[in-house]
Amino acid sequence: MKAPRAADIRQGEGWMAALGYGLATLCVAGVAHLASVLALPHLASRDSFARIAQAVPHLHRFALLPQPAPGAELTPRQDPMLARAACRFDLAGGPVRLRVDLSQLDGLLLLSFHDRQGSTFYAMTDRGALRGRIDIRVVTPRQLEDIQAEDPDDEIPQDLRLVAPGAEGFILAGSLALDGADMESARGRLSLVACASEGDGGAGGG
Repeated sequence: MKAPRAADIRQGEGWMAALGYGLATLCVAGVAHLASVLALPHLASRDSFARIAQAVPHLHRFALLPQPAPGAELTPRQDPMLARAACRFDLAGGPVRLRVDLSQLDGLLLLSFHDRQGSTFYAMTDRGALRGRIDIRVVTPRQLEDIQAEDPDDEIPQDLRLVAPGAEGFILAGSLALDGADMESARGRLSLVACASEGDGGAGGG
C-alpha cells in the first residue's frame, strides 16, 4: 500500500479548511439573521417613539399628531380617519394625571397608554368612564404605595391608578371622523383631553 503523497495531503487539508470556513460563515450568517428578526419589533417600536417625540416636543402636554402620509405613519396601522393626539410622560418627576370632562363630548374617544418601547399596557374608550368624566393617574409602583398610604380609610378612590412598566412612555388619544368633513370636529374633541405631571403642580393644562 502506497503512502499518501505530500500533494494529496495538502489538497485534503485545503478542502478541510474551506469546509470549515464555509460552515463558520453559515453559522455567523444564521445568527445575524436570527438577531435581526428578533430585533425588528423592538426597532420598529423605537422608531415610532422617536417620531412621536419629534411631533410632541413637550412632556405632559397633549399635542395633535399630523394626519398619516403613506410610508410615514407615526404608529403602525394608523387609520387615516382617526384624529390623534399624544402626550409623552416621564414619571421621574411624579405621577402623571389624565383628565377628560365628557359633558361636552359628542363622539367616540379612544385612549391607549404605552411604555417606552411602544407596547400598550392599558386601553379604554369614553364608554368605560364613570360619573361623566375620566380621571386616570399613571404611576410607578412606589408612587402608588405613597398615594394609597394617603387615601382615607372610609373613602373609595375616585381615580383610576395605572402602574406603568417604566418611567417613560406616552398616551394616545383618538377620535374617529365620520367622513372627511368631520375630521376638524374629531380633532376638536381631542382638546377635551388634558394630562399633566403632579410634580409640576397639578393636572391642569392641555
